[in-house]
Amino acid sequence: MGIVAVSPHLDDAALSASVALGQGGATIATIFTALPRADQPITWWDRLTGATSSLERQRARLAEDEQAMRILSARGVHLDEPEALYRDGDPDLDSVVERLTELMQAADEVWLPSAIGGHRDHAFAREAGLRAAAATGHAEVMLYADFPYVIVYGWPTWVSGLPGAGYLDAGFWLADQLAAGGLGDAGLVPVVTRLSPGQRVAKAAIIAAYRTQAPALRLTPEELAANPSKLDFELAWQMRLDGGSSTAAGWP
Repeated sequence: MGIVAVSPHLDDAALSASVALGQGGATIATIFTALPRADQPITWWDRLTGATSSLERQRARLAEDEQAMRILSARGVHLDEPEALYRDGDPDLDSVVERLTELMQAADEVWLPSAIGGHRDHAFAREAGLRAAAATGHAEVMLYADFPYVIVYGWPTWVSGLPGAGYLDAGFWLADQLAAGGLGDAGLVPVVTRLSPGQRVAKAAIIAAYRTQAPALRLTPEELAANPSKLDFELAWQMRLDGGSSTAAGWP
């Protein structure tokens, strides 16, 4: 089956692991894709992105995701759970794990979010993915660095090979994020991918496909032109699974 990647929301996996997923034949399982109720009050994020209706915004995002899947030559699978901004209470972890387990049965590689940024939906997606990977006998998974949250302070020196900005230690921040998410002692092995010119063009096209989200994520063409280093790298970590089970602190 190739790669099965778990994405919390529409755009997370595609923006974070475009090189691996763009090889063709990947399956991207997005968990939180449900349409909000017609009477759902507009959420702060949807309002920030210029929407007047959360329902219509989610419909637009689903169409954007279809376009991104075509660019990646990937198959998108939507699990139709409501995201945090659209729901009361917690999603059903066991149900999501069951569905992901079905998808991962024949997967050659499993890619999951590392949950950098601490978003509750990202932590849920990682935990569900780890449980499903363990249930299907995968000895390791790849944790992608959630983009663009991973570069809120720029690429760490150990990724870019360039001197850090004065009075700013992006590497410390990133290590602290991993530790806060329960990954500090998980024996992660970093994998840094420097994007080729062609891969940069492809990633820019994927970003453009998610047009309703790009401005709020500060990924417009103008912002990418002003700070092209945003497209320099993609970062992931290899994570061994301990005895067929998750070694990371995850969903409660």
